[in-house]
Amino acid sequence: MTKPIKYISKQDFHKGKYYLKLDRHINTCLSLLFRLLEFNSECENEVKAKLDIEEHLIDFRLEQFGYYHQTLLSMIYDCYSLINVYDVNSYMRASGIEVTLGHLFENQRSYITFNGIVKMSSIFEYCRKEYEQTISGKGYYTKMKEKYSQLANSLELLNNFRNTIHSNGKWNFPFEKTKPDKLIYHLREGKQEIKSGEPFAYDHWQLYRLIKDGIELHKQLALSNEAVRIRKVRGTKNIIAVKLNFDINELLEKNINLNE
Repeated sequence: MTKPIKYISKQDFHKGKYYLKLDRHINTCLSLLFRLLEFNSECENEVKAKLDIEEHLIDFRLEQFGYYHQTLLSMIYDCYSLINVYDVNSYMRASGIEVTLGHLFENQRSYITFNGIVKMSSIFEYCRKEYEQTISGKGYYTKMKEKYSQLANSLELLNNFRNTIHSNGKWNFPFEKTKPDKLIYHLREGKQEIKSGEPFAYDHWQLYRLIKDGIELHKQLALSNEAVRIRKVRGTKNIIAVKLNFDINELLEKNINLNE
């Protein structure tokens, strides 16, 4: 026997304990996302200062932070849509779509979480492949994993969260014989073990730390590739950009013959 559908006005819904709890939950998520935006900006400024990239150059080591910024913004927009879930429900019902507020809320909340995991994991993977394909060659990421193991572990855990979304968040169903029985990660907050068939346990604070570690890792990728790069100049062709270890103007002032 199905439960009778209850109706509630917008004013009563927004005054209710359920909405107040939702509001605190979403505000926590927004606070973490704004922290990530700020941290991403700090990493971008650090890379820009250390590599001394001129404004007319389009350099992937710097441009990658723009991708992270836009992806985080899209997650913030999603969170604001959940705050306005009552209005969304009203619009859907006015369009002839029968949906309850609780069903819409649970689906939207799951969508936002899963979508955030997929978006950030995918953009990190894209940027990593860009380093391996055009900057440092194959196998480079493996070397970086050895050097920055804690950061790499966080990124791999985020990737496995993404990879198991289609399996209800569970790792290694019985028919997947090629996968190990369990995954073990040593993160900064301690050891995390994911056993076969068990759902991944995570919260928003953990996702915040995993994404932050992913941004930090790609900052290190940028700073570890400092010497010679093929970079685009705005409005023209690619050029080879070489980092000089001397001041060319100073040499000219000393009348040094550069042809000697």
